[in-house]
Amino acid sequence: MRLKTVFFMTAFLLLALCLPASAAEYASKAEMEQMRKDMQELKNLVGDLKSIIKQQNETIKELREHSKEDEHEEEGHIASAKDDHDEEHSDSEMLSFDGLLDRITPNISVTGDFVANVSDDHHTRSTEDRFDLRGVDIDFMGEIDGIGKAYANIAYHDDDVELEEAYLIVEELLPFHTDLKFGKFRADFGLLNTIHPHALPQVDYPAVYREYLGEEGYIDEGVGIAGSFPSLWGSPIKYSLQALNGNRHDHDGDDDGHGHDDEDRRLKDYDDIVYIARLRNDIDLSDHMEIKWGLSGLSGRFENDEESPRFYYQGGDLTLIWRPFRDEHKRIRWQSEFISAQIEEDHSWERSYGMYSFIDYQFAPRWILGARYDYAETPLQSRDHITEYSAYLTHQYTDNNRLRVQFKNSQRNHDKDSNEILLQWVFTLGRHEHLDEDDDHDH
Repeated sequence: MRLKTVFFMTAFLLLALCLPASAAEYASKAEMEQMRKDMQELKNLVGDLKSIIKQQNETIKELREHSKEDEHEEEGHIASAKDDHDEEHSDSEMLSFDGLLDRITPNISVTGDFVANVSDDHHTRSTEDRFDLRGVDIDFMGEIDGIGKAYANIAYHDDDVELEEAYLIVEELLPFHTDLKFGKFRADFGLLNTIHPHALPQVDYPAVYREYLGEEGYIDEGVGIAGSFPSLWGSPIKYSLQALNGNRHDHDGDDDGHGHDDEDRRLKDYDDIVYIARLRNDIDLSDHMEIKWGLSGLSGRFENDEESPRFYYQGGDLTLIWRPFRDEHKRIRWQSEFISAQIEEDHSWERSYGMYSFIDYQFAPRWILGARYDYAETPLQSRDHITEYSAYLTHQYTDNNRLRVQFKNSQRNHDKDSNEILLQWVFTLGRHEHLDEDDDHDH
């Protein structure tokens, strides 16, 4: 507005100067020429004023836009301050007792394993109890302050309640992304020892596991490390190294009918530091086929004495999973494992071995049909052996309920043969999982 006023005042003054002193006076040619020059200068001045006005308008527009941005920025600061306040308020809630409980509450599950046994086999407890609540496991799992994962298992077996497992895994604590594990846990030997009985592919452990590691597997206190290294075929090879006390966890009646005196010792009855190593690897051959293999080794002494003989286990396992069908849920699985044992006594070697192999077919989303073959020599008495043939049908009724029926024929060269019909029902309250569980098995 001020620029327009200046413009008109300037034009008025110029016109006043250009007018003659008297309207009646005659305007000469020179005066007319001067007036044209003045008018041209006036036009030029008006053009300059228009340019100035245009620049001023653009400046005003920019100032208005900056003003809006400042308002938005101020609103953002206000919102950020509000978020900070809310976060501080949230932190204060987390520091409260309820907030603390929410942070440390682990994942808890309860799993029951009920087995009905119709058998004439005196090597099992079925002669006394046809119906057996074989176990109830209460599992606790969660993170510890973001540095590791902890797992604990309180188990009910044979009318006893005890802490069966309790361990902590600290991931990538050591160089080369190496994990540290310590506590009480299932030894990482073989393919099935780390699997709880209720999560096995069949009702029971294969005969070679029962003879060499016990009815419930080998559980002990110790420390271990685990990691991986690259392979020539692309998939990493995983490894674990463990050192355990050698005091094997045992449940009542976990002897399968064999004695434990000096003349009939079993390799699972060691009582000294045990060293364990394992390698495993998964290879995807195609979209429809994968192979999983593993190697295991274990060594210890019967007694905490340098003169006590040392024994050795070696194991190898192979699993083939084939999905040749259009239906994604259908698959064929073949799994085999071999375990051998040696011990040197009186300058001679006593050797024994055992193996199992099973194949099953998942023909429907929740149905699995399979068969298993077992052979195992008795440790330190390799002349005695057992052969078993099993057929089983599994129905995953729901995610937390599994029903299974298994028929097993056992043939012993040192005792009578037997037949068993096993009915198993596994039920779970909550989400059941383990820190190092393998997806190959039924959970």
